[in-house]
Amino acid sequence: MSRIILVRHGEASWHAEDYDQLTPKGHAQAVVVGEELRARGIVPGVILSGTLRRHRETAAGLLEGAGWGDAVEEDERWNELDADDIVRTHDPRHDTMTAALAAHSGDGAGDFQEFFGAAMGAWLAGEGDHLEPYAVFTDRVHAALADVVARLEPMGTAVVVTSGGVQNAVATAILGGGPATWERIFGMFPNTGLVRIAHSERGLRLLSMGEISHLERRPELLSDF
Repeated sequence: MSRIILVRHGEASWHAEDYDQLTPKGHAQAVVVGEELRARGIVPGVILSGTLRRHRETAAGLLEGAGWGDAVEEDERWNELDADDIVRTHDPRHDTMTAALAAHSGDGAGDFQEFFGAAMGAWLAGEGDHLEPYAVFTDRVHAALADVVARLEPMGTAVVVTSGGVQNAVATAILGGGPATWERIFGMFPNTGLVRIAHSERGLRLLSMGEISHLERRPELLSDF
């Protein structure tokens, strides 16, 4: 049996103009998740990362914590869904997710969550002219996953640094679901949370989802999202 471990990036700069960078807490989370994987005795034969800045910074911290050197391959297919486009297509008054967050934060976080939930629902339903529709997004994630599976040794391990939406797409596929499953498990992928997958002749099996035991031992590093 081989294993694939998907690691969500560390805490990014949610309220900043440029979301795509780790906060100081996010950098610390990245090192801690690397230390956790090393403590579990994991020695991956394949280490991959998306190409976003938050992926690269998380991968660097993870490698430091795990002591795995600096050999990581980048593959843009592991990049996150385009949240800016999802927001902009739903409501052209907001050019980015950050702009929508600012506009819908007057009545508290729930106001933005309701807005983004509606935008996400339209994307999942195939409504609107999105740059990357839901079906296209999931197809490229599934292709990236299939390539990793093809590279695994029989008892090998791959570690992939990616984003929550990608983790959701993978988990939804393994569970045999679609948009309804996506919505049901949305939000279950915290910063540096692990999605662990086993691969054998029977196919892919989901072992854990949103696992953050490494942060629970360091509660000061837990994120609110």
